[in-house]
Amino acid sequence: METGEKIMSGNILARSTAILLALLLSACGGDENSSPLAGSPNNGGGGDPTTLPDTAEIGTIDLVASPVRLDTSANAQSAITARVKDSSGVLLQGITVNFSATNGGTLEVTQGETDQAGVASAILTTDGDPRNRSVTITAQSGSISDTVNVDISGTSLAISGPASISLGSSASLRVTLSDADGNGIPNETVNLETSLGTLSASTLTTSSNGLVDFQLNSGTNGGTATVTATAYSGSNTISATRDIVIAGDSFGFSSPAPGTEVDLNTQQEVTLEWRVNGNPVADGKQIQFTATRGTLTPANGVVTTSGGEASIDISSTNAGISTITASDPNSGLAADLTFEFVATTPDEINLQATKTQLDLSETTEIVAVIRDADNNLVKNQNVSFSILEDGSGGSLTSSRDITDSQGKASTIYQAGANTSGRDGVEIQATVAGSISDTVTLTVARQALRLAIGTGNEIIEPDTVRYIKDYVAIVTDANGAPVENANIELSVLPTGYIKGNYVPSIDDTWVISPGNPVFCDAEDVNRNGQLDAGEDTNGSLALEPTNSATTSASSVISAADGSADFSLIYPQSHCNWVRVELTATVRVGGSESVESSEFFLSCASSDLNNTDISPPGGTEGLYGSDQSCNVNN
Repeated sequence: METGEKIMSGNILARSTAILLALLLSACGGDENSSPLAGSPNNGGGGDPTTLPDTAEIGTIDLVASPVRLDTSANAQSAITARVKDSSGVLLQGITVNFSATNGGTLEVTQGETDQAGVASAILTTDGDPRNRSVTITAQSGSISDTVNVDISGTSLAISGPASISLGSSASLRVTLSDADGNGIPNETVNLETSLGTLSASTLTTSSNGLVDFQLNSGTNGGTATVTATAYSGSNTISATRDIVIAGDSFGFSSPAPGTEVDLNTQQEVTLEWRVNGNPVADGKQIQFTATRGTLTPANGVVTTSGGEASIDISSTNAGISTITASDPNSGLAADLTFEFVATTPDEINLQATKTQLDLSETTEIVAVIRDADNNLVKNQNVSFSILEDGSGGSLTSSRDITDSQGKASTIYQAGANTSGRDGVEIQATVAGSISDTVTLTVARQALRLAIGTGNEIIEPDTVRYIKDYVAIVTDANGAPVENANIELSVLPTGYIKGNYVPSIDDTWVISPGNPVFCDAEDVNRNGQLDAGEDTNGSLALEPTNSATTSASSVISAADGSADFSLIYPQSHCNWVRVELTATVRVGGSESVESSEFFLSCASSDLNNTDISPPGGTEGLYGSDQSCNVNN
């Protein structure tokens, strides 16, 4: 063998050996770090990649949450991932995984069947549940499962109020229930208790902004009152405490009396009395006054005691409740007094009704709001109410009321047994003898609104007539359908035009001249008789004639308030005559009328071919002379 042949033979042998080794390695499943999918050609046992999932044995499910801690804000969420493997650690595809959550957790399953990476997934959200809690998520397939816990926290309670009160007085306290974002949590029960003194309530429900307000009454014994507030129950319970010293001192307002009404722009003196063991506190003690409404004099609110008392002046330019607080910065003693600034001079009145569309015999509240020239609500004003007009025969429960802190006075109106017509009830409210306003109401249960309409199609039942379908809709004043309403129909001519049909450049029939003369109907009084002065063109007949009629003289509305009817007219009258279609409904002495005025239309198919004459021929139905005084 030649040397070249030996070399080639050696190369072939080397290549064959390499291929054989590669095949052997492939049969052994590759390197030790690979993690093939079950059922794939590289799973160590061959097989078809479309092997059904139920032929694979599940070995483990590994469940992971990210993050494992959520706050109680509305948008908090955690990604839940389940990885499914067989007993050899091979990831399994196409396996159905069932997710579940405890303790108010909400899961959105985003992938319920494992993908090529052996992963199924879900998203955990708090779903508006603000409780602090631990949620256990479970992923299960067959008899194999795994769990993971996600802690949800951040909701808190806080109590605010004075650090100290005097014996025999009371303090205003506030509890705030909020989520992790600081948003108030509404409509939750808060339980309250105190170790000393008494509370104005033991259970309250949070307002729309998560607040509850209550009072601590000191009682007759001094000491430290520990006030506790709790919300939720069981493992979800949260609580807050506040220690308030009940001092042996007497520290409270002596004047004015709680709830006193103070006129706007009037100085009111407020006096605090402070006694220790029954004796006036030493002179020169500084008392800090603050107020939720009004201006203090002096402006910094600091006054020193004299003879056990400290007094300050307050006034306001705007009406409303004011709470003034006096406190001793050193001991923390505090006291509150609530009174009201009131406006006294009415300037305007606004009258409203809670409902302005009434059924027969239905009631509505009539509310008057009184304000002064500076837009303050005016309290303690006599407001008189009276009915100016009422076709229904209704009544008011009272003719007089006195405005409250919101400037409101009210009465109740009851509708009568008859319909009133639109805005047929008018009620007036008057204050200070001459300042007044009115509101109008509608009493109607049956038809007060009527509409008629049609589509864009014309029916040709034969070669001489057109039929155009219409609908009438009857509603009450509130827009509700009225059933079994009798709708009377009429159609009368209002005028006509004169001219001829001529071919257009696009081979359709059009009327010439392009802007023909329009003549009003001669039957001015619509009595169907040729009366003196009505024969404008001397034809000895009324023109135009009644070209159209309705399929019925009246129709009855169905449950949805609608009634169908048709307009019928000769084809030869289309385009030449204008008519007025009228529908009328009469109920309870009131009448609703709807009219529509239009030219009788032609089917486009009858005018789009100049090889065929238009309906009635090319001559105008009432002639072509462009004068309404000529009969041709």
